[in-house]
Amino acid sequence: MLRVALSLGCAAGLLLSAKLWLSARDYPLSPVADWMPVASPPFDLLLFITLLALLALVATRARPSKYIAAFLLVAAMLCLTDQSRWQPWFYQYVFMLAALLLCARDGSDADRRRAVLNVCRLIVVAVYFWSGAQKLNAGFVERVFPSLVNPYLNRLFGAVDLFPRWLIMTVPLLEISIGLGLLTRKFRDASVALAVLMHALILLLLIPVGRNSVVWPWNVAMAGFAVILFWRAKDFSARDVVLPRRLGLHAVVVVLFGVMPLLSRFDLWDSYLSSTLYSGNTVAAVIHLDEATKARLPPGIQGYAQEGRAGGEFMISPDRWSHAELNVPSYPEKRIFINIARRLCAYAEDPAGVRLVIYEKPNWLSGRRETHTHNCSDL
Repeated sequence: MLRVALSLGCAAGLLLSAKLWLSARDYPLSPVADWMPVASPPFDLLLFITLLALLALVATRARPSKYIAAFLLVAAMLCLTDQSRWQPWFYQYVFMLAALLLCARDGSDADRRRAVLNVCRLIVVAVYFWSGAQKLNAGFVERVFPSLVNPYLNRLFGAVDLFPRWLIMTVPLLEISIGLGLLTRKFRDASVALAVLMHALILLLLIPVGRNSVVWPWNVAMAGFAVILFWRAKDFSARDVVLPRRLGLHAVVVVLFGVMPLLSRFDLWDSYLSSTLYSGNTVAAVIHLDEATKARLPPGIQGYAQEGRAGGEFMISPDRWSHAELNVPSYPEKRIFINIARRLCAYAEDPAGVRLVIYEKPNWLSGRRETHTHNCSDL
């Protein structure tokens, strides 16, 4: 059941973000290193189809070990050649599939099965916990949560604030409670029920307005994971999930999913690898262009340039561009925004023709952001 849920969830996410996995696009690729070879058409499409085919084999074959290994290899190649593919849902699926690889060779090994399930349980618990912890900031309260509910509230009640700040803060506390509750025997089933209800409410907020469709199957999958891994499961304890018995993937997951998200608070670990989606706790950016530079852009990019407040100035939002072309949010790291601005600088005759404005993570109490501006000479 876990293998099928993982395969279906990942395949749905890939299909909804198909252009993200291709190199023939306007939104710039951001490889880990400039020297890395990028698959050009039609090989990029072939790799994408290979990913989907491997997921189908993982879901349907009794012994999927070699198919999981091949999927992880192709996924690693694609992610190294574009960091925008490090979406939080894909990051989670990859490590859960890696955990399945531990027991795929011998389905009768009960200890190995138990170890794999506990690794996956740890990933799910950590995602809930850190997703809630990252939302404990003014940005979520003042911007993110209102942007999710206001389309409905404004239609029903007009432009009014129905939710006081203290009530909005219960949303991240609920997520944290779900994660911790799944580790307890007493509150495990109740936490599963709350998780399923929460994901259903999230889908009700996102689907009617067509918002961020790539995370719809992720929410369905997360509800499925909660049921498959935790519902009426009494044969494991919090110690079994949190404390690895030996060095290996379990220990790696403890570090990557349990510890490293804390470092994102200090810009020492990537935000999207720390469950910050819809948290309001990420870096943002806007790229300003003068009219001459905008005129030199390829037609496919010009459509994403909007008129700015100053006359003769245009703005490109990397996040809006990424959503429109790739159907995923932009990967919210300064190095990614700098790479995009550098690509646009190639069309500027004047170094001041392109200005990148980076908005740092908001102060968790006030919500204020520091800003830094760079032109082509700086970049």
